[in-house]
Amino acid sequence: MPADILFATVLGSLRAFGLLLALPSLGGNGIPPTIRAALALILGGLVASSAPPGSAALAVGWAALALAAGHELLLGLAMGFVVRSVLSVAELMGRLIAGEIGLSAAPGFNAPVPAQEPLPAFVGLFGALMFFLLHAQESVLAAFARSFVLAPAGAGGFSPAAGSTLITAVARLLELAVRMAAPFIALNFVVTLGFSILGRAVPKMNVFIVSYAMRVMFGLLLLAGAGGLIARYLSGAFNQLPWQMLQLVRHRS
Repeated sequence: MPADILFATVLGSLRAFGLLLALPSLGGNGIPPTIRAALALILGGLVASSAPPGSAALAVGWAALALAAGHELLLGLAMGFVVRSVLSVAELMGRLIAGEIGLSAAPGFNAPVPAQEPLPAFVGLFGALMFFLLHAQESVLAAFARSFVLAPAGAGGFSPAAGSTLITAVARLLELAVRMAAPFIALNFVVTLGFSILGRAVPKMNVFIVSYAMRVMFGLLLLAGAGGLIARYLSGAFNQLPWQMLQLVRHRS
């Protein structure tokens, strides 16, 4: 195997590894590291070896090769972060809904676990399912392949707009999650207001117990009919994913 193809395969695999870290699995379990590394090697090697070579700087020495490898890994992680920020919208929405309807447990920093946070885990799984049903994985892989046209393996770098793109991705995550959970926030307000008035009218009534049960019941009924709303917002976010990924990439001279 020629050296330039070997270098392109290794560097392209590093860019692919960061992207594969973000892709969801429908089973809810993470992909084993060995399988993830093998998929990154296959995907990155296939795409990078067929793209225009960008290994001119690699002939300088091992220091330049290590620098190029670091750039490729960071670029892949940034692209994976953008993808993960969109996929986390449903999980954050589920946690907001669980808090509004009274089913919240102690939230963690990682993906929701069904044993601890059943509702956020269910909504997150629905978001991952929509990711594949709407063929968003094809758009993500197409943008990944397009990144090697903009910056071949070994020449990948961050564009001047990369910082603002990452900040916008986080802001978009918070905005979409709050907008998708807005009906449940309004429901909680209406139920709380209604039972506050009822508690003043009927002082002997145990308003807290009754309102808790009604909030959960109405919240679950609203969630059962919110599939179209979630799919509509996620579809728009998935359509913007390829452009956000490519805004990070620049040819590093």
